[in-house]
Amino acid sequence: MLALVAFVTGCVMGFIHFRTLGRAADAFVQGRAARALLLQFARLALTGGFLFAVAQAGALPLLAAAAGILAGRGLVMARHRRAE
Repeated sequence: MLALVAFVTGCVMGFIHFRTLGRAADAFVQGRAARALLLQFARLALTGGFLFAVAQAGALPLLAAAAGILAGRGLVMARHRRAE
């Protein structure tokens, strides 16, 4: 049950992580380096903190969370492909 919760939460975290990566890249391109660096720091800290917290629950929830993050990436990539 905990692994399922970790997977679903990982999907949300992955979606947020990779969505903000796109926004940070856009900010860099638009010359707003301070905003881009802040977004980069925030997304890495949030994802790292999430994975650290899940790791405290054991290996299986950590693997499930990592798989969820990859699934969240897939969602962002699919949305990006449709938008083009």
